[in-house]
Amino acid sequence: MIRMNNELILNMIYVSIIASFISSQAIQKIKEVFNKRSMFNKIISLFLSFVIGVVYSLSFYNSNIIYALWVGLFTLIGAQGLYKTFKGYFGLESIQNKENKKE
Repeated sequence: MIRMNNELILNMIYVSIIASFISSQAIQKIKEVFNKRSMFNKIISLFLSFVIGVVYSLSFYNSNIIYALWVGLFTLIGAQGLYKTFKGYFGLESIQNKENKKE
């Protein structure tokens, strides 16, 4: 039987959500500076999202490079969308739902 570390996945998604906020603001600033429809913006946006996720994870959390790369990937994909998609699956649930179950 394959076991997943649900808590680790949730932690990576939470870190990715914060990194997504930072990367989205940085991408908006880049789009303001350069032409909004250029292919350069799309490539830079993808690269920047991934890099911000990795650097943020390595800088502010005790994480190894593999963890940071996953956070970068989740940031690239969009952590909020991932969380909404997987909420209720794989044992992922919000902290509020866990507190309600305890009461």
